[in-house]
Amino acid sequence: MYDAYSIAARPRRERFEFFRDVVDQVFCPMSISLSSASAGHFAASVSVAALGAARMAHVATSPCTVQRRAEEIARICEPGYLVKFQLKGHSVWTQRKREVHLRPGDFVIASTAEPYSLRLIDDYSMPVLALTNAAMRDLTADPDRFLGVRMSGEEADCGLLSSFVGEVVARMSRLDRATLARSETNILDLLRGILAARSKRRSLTAAQQQRAIKTFIRTRIADHRLGPAMIAAEFGITPRYVHALFRDAPETIGEYIRALRLNSCREALESAAGSEQSLTDFALSWGFYDLSHMSRCFRAAFNSTPSQIRARARLEPVPDTMAGAANAGSGTQLPPPSGNQLRATRA
Repeated sequence: MYDAYSIAARPRRERFEFFRDVVDQVFCPMSISLSSASAGHFAASVSVAALGAARMAHVATSPCTVQRRAEEIARICEPGYLVKFQLKGHSVWTQRKREVHLRPGDFVIASTAEPYSLRLIDDYSMPVLALTNAAMRDLTADPDRFLGVRMSGEEADCGLLSSFVGEVVARMSRLDRATLARSETNILDLLRGILAARSKRRSLTAAQQQRAIKTFIRTRIADHRLGPAMIAAEFGITPRYVHALFRDAPETIGEYIRALRLNSCREALESAAGSEQSLTDFALSWGFYDLSHMSRCFRAAFNSTPSQIRARARLEPVPDTMAGAANAGSGTQLPPPSGNQLRATRA
């Protein structure tokens, strides 16, 4: 079964009301309000296909705000779950007092049994997978732990699922019933694997979580967005808990990231001393805001500017093969910045 609702065919003054009625029928009762940017030129499209036991809807509209309140929740008998994929545009999602910013490629799981809000900031495209309570609990024993948690499209598994869902909704009007059913199997298998992987992370001890977070930090050390919020979204925990995991460590989470970034950046700068890459490009590639930001951090940590460090490295003789092998075997590393130096880099 495939249905497409022609909102554009309605008179302009009736389009928004018609869209709200369609949403109530396709999903569940909810409150929708237009943003000021959409006033007078609201546009929307809604299409729905039965994949198998699940339903996939594709919604695209002008900016608006969606809320599911107690009065709407009271109007349904069998609440379930919605998996919302952000394919185009940006939105701010809130449930259980958790707020996440969804970007293209991300998705989030929502319970229709609890209040939530979704602020769609610009024109958007959002496939929505509707699952019964039983179907969701077949995927994971405790789905509510994922409510209000951003599933980042930058992660390989989440990005794969979002891309596949996008391909399905782009073709679902032309796919036969058997192919749609196989698509459902593939979507649910991918989602099950994603939730299982993140459930395993949540079951780790505090020490194991800290080690896993440090590994994640090392793989993302050049990303300027790296911080407690990004780590929390990746591991399905709160930023406050991320800080708590490092409470008894020699360094705070921020100090650990800064020390690793500074030492890794200095090592890369010295090893690429002969490169023609500008220091500005180098700074941006290592997660600094600009060259002046990197220079301030280097002066505080190493008492030298990046240009001075690169100049010294260019003057040093290139070690021969035997010397290089000896140095590699010694395990010598750059000394980490001191605590006072770390605090100075916070600017």
